[in-house]
Amino acid sequence: MKIKLSPNKRVVRFLVFTSIILSVSSQLFAQRFNSVVFSNLPQDYQLYPRNAHSDGIIPISGIVEVTGYSYVSIQVFRNDTFFKYLKASLKYDSKGTGSFAAETSIKAELAQYSFKVFACKTTDSTLIVTRKNVVSGDVFIVDGQSNSTGFFDESSTDPYCRTFGKITDVLNTAPYNPADTLWALSNQQKYLTGVGTMGFEIQKQLSQRYGIPNCLINGGFHWSSSVNHAQRTENNPADLNTGYGRLLYRIQKAGLQNAVKSFIYRQGESEAYHEGSDWPGNFEKIRNNLKLDFPKLEQIYVFQIDIIYFPSTTGAELREYQRRLPERYPDVQSLATVGTKQFDGLHYGPEGYRQNGLEVSRLIAKDFYQLGDTLNINSPSLKKVFYTSQEKKQLILVFDEGQQLIYPEPYKVSDQVTLHMKDFIYLNGFPAAVSTARADGNRIVLDFANSQNASRLDYLPPYTLETNYFYPFNGPYLTNKLGMRAFTVNNFSIVDGLNSPSLISSVNPFANAVLSWNEINGATSYTLERKISGENDYKIIGKFSAASRSFEDKTNSFPGKISYRLKAGNNVAESSSYAYAEVEIPVVLGLQEPVNELITVYPNPAATHQRITVRPQNLVKGSILLINSLGQTLQRKEITHQTEAGFIIADLPAGTYFIQLQTENKSLTKKLSVVR
Repeated sequence: MKIKLSPNKRVVRFLVFTSIILSVSSQLFAQRFNSVVFSNLPQDYQLYPRNAHSDGIIPISGIVEVTGYSYVSIQVFRNDTFFKYLKASLKYDSKGTGSFAAETSIKAELAQYSFKVFACKTTDSTLIVTRKNVVSGDVFIVDGQSNSTGFFDESSTDPYCRTFGKITDVLNTAPYNPADTLWALSNQQKYLTGVGTMGFEIQKQLSQRYGIPNCLINGGFHWSSSVNHAQRTENNPADLNTGYGRLLYRIQKAGLQNAVKSFIYRQGESEAYHEGSDWPGNFEKIRNNLKLDFPKLEQIYVFQIDIIYFPSTTGAELREYQRRLPERYPDVQSLATVGTKQFDGLHYGPEGYRQNGLEVSRLIAKDFYQLGDTLNINSPSLKKVFYTSQEKKQLILVFDEGQQLIYPEPYKVSDQVTLHMKDFIYLNGFPAAVSTARADGNRIVLDFANSQNASRLDYLPPYTLETNYFYPFNGPYLTNKLGMRAFTVNNFSIVDGLNSPSLISSVNPFANAVLSWNEINGATSYTLERKISGENDYKIIGKFSAASRSFEDKTNSFPGKISYRLKAGNNVAESSSYAYAEVEIPVVLGLQEPVNELITVYPNPAATHQRITVRPQNLVKGSILLINSLGQTLQRKEITHQTEAGFIIADLPAGTYFIQLQTENKSLTKKLSVVR
C-alpha cells in the first residue's frame, strides 16, 4: 500500500515515534502512541501459541482519541514480503473516542511476521507503529537448580527460539523487576535473556526438526531445594520474591498461561547433600501448583540426579524415588543423568547439557510432535530381579519391555585403573561376586560361581567421595542401543523366578499359526513374541491373562518360517527362560471357502454321534480329515476313487471344526459346526 503524507503529516509521524509511552505488556496493559492507545498489539519477537490448527491468533485493537480518522489499516508481512491487508473501522462514541478491533492468524512455521498499523483518513494515512519478528509456536518451561540453568552461560541464538522477561541477579535468586516484560531471542543478551545450554538445545532440536518455533522460559535458580520450588504464595501466586512466583509472573505477562503443555524439572542435588529435605512431598506440591496455574499442562519430565560426592545414602534413596515417579504419576516421565558427558562430580560441561537437551527433546517429540521412531528413547528402568532356580547361581534383571540393552566393556579411568560393570552391582550392600554377565534383549543375566542368598540389589554406588579413585563416576554403566543410560537402582527386592512354560505350535487350515501353552503356577500373565523370517528381533504380539491357554496368529500373509517365544510373568518375576516354537506357513493363493461346487459336507451343522457325509465333486484319491480350531487332526479317513465318504462325529464340544480333503495336488477345506 502506497502512503502519501503531507509535510505536516510527516511531522505528525515523527512525533508519533518520539512520544512513545510504552507499557510493560503487549496484551495486558495499554500501549500509547501519541493519540492512539492499543489494548492488544504484538511485541517485537513475540511468540503467539499455536492452536489445534497450528495457527497463532493475533488480535490488534485499541482506541483513537482524536476525531477525523475513518479506519485503521494493518499490513502484514511474511519474511519481509507483503502477506495480508486488514481494515478495521473506527467507531466513535459521544466523547469523540474511536474504537477499533482486528484479528488475524499466522501459521506456526519457520517464518517471521511483521505488522504495520496505520490510522487512515479518506485520502491519507499515518503510520502508528511497526512490529517485527513475530512467530507462532509452542511453549516449554524448564525449572530446577544449577543443572537446569547451566549458569545461564549459553550465548547461541536462533531466530525461532524465543523467551520472555529476564534472569534476575545472583543466578536468578533476586526479586523480579516487574518492568522486565519484553520478548527476545533466547540468549539474545547472554545471561539476561538466557534459557541455559540444555534449554536452548531443547528449543533448537524441536524447532529445527519439526519446523515449529517455540518459547522456553527457564525459571531455574541456584542453591535451591525442592521446598523453594514448591513455595507458592496463596494470595499472590505471582509473588516476585519467590522462585515460583517469578516464573509464573513471566508466563502470565507473556500471555502464555494457557499454552504451557510441558514442564522440565531438574533438581535434587541439594537434598542429596543434606541442604534440603522431603523431596517427595515437595514434588507433590510442585505438581499440584503446576496443575492449578497451568490448566493445559500435559507432561512433566524429571531428571534423576547423578551420583555426587556427599557421603550419604540419601542421594541413592532420592534417585530411586525419581526413577519410580512414572509409577506414581501418569503424567510424569523420568530420565537418567548418570553417564552424561563432561561430568565433574556435580555439574557438567556444555556438551553434557546439550546431550541431556537432546534426550529430553525426544520424549517431548514423542508426546507432541508424533515422533516416528521411539525405540529406546527412554532410560532403561529396572522392573524385576529374580533367581532362575533354587540353586540361586543366576540372577536375571528385567528392564522395560522393548529395551535393547548393552552390557558395557571395562571402563578405563587411567592407565592404572580399569573398572568393571560387575563390581558396581551390589547384593545386600556388598559388591556381587559375578562370574559372567551378559545382555539379552531387555534382560541382564548374572551368573555366580556359588549360591547366593541376597534379598536386595543396588545398581551403581550411592555416592563417590572426591578422594575415591573413580571420582567423578563416569562409567561403566548399562545402556540401550540408543545410548540411554539405565537409571541407578537402590534397594530393589530379589525374588524367586517362575517356571518356564511349554509352547506348542501348529498351522490350521487357513494357514494361521495356532499357539498353545500350559499353566504356570504364580503367573498372572503370558507374553508372546514373534520373529518373522528375515527379522532380527522378536516383537511382542500379545499379552494374555492367567486364564488364557492359546492364541491364533493371523499369519497367512507371512509365508515361510515364523519363530515364537513365550514367557510367564507377574508383577515381580518372570519365567527364567522362554519357551520356543516354530511354524512353516504355506503360500496361500486364495481362501478355500466357499467350495460348495467342489466338496459337500452334510448335515452341517451336525450333532455329536451323528454320521457326516463328505461328497467330492469328482472321483478322488486322498484323505478326509476332521480338524479342530487348534489345527489338531481328530479323525482321518482314506478314500480311493469314491464319490462320498462318511464317519461318525465323536463326543466333541460344540464349536467350529474343519473338514479337509487332501489329494496329491490340492487341499480343500470346509467349516463344520458341531452343536449339542
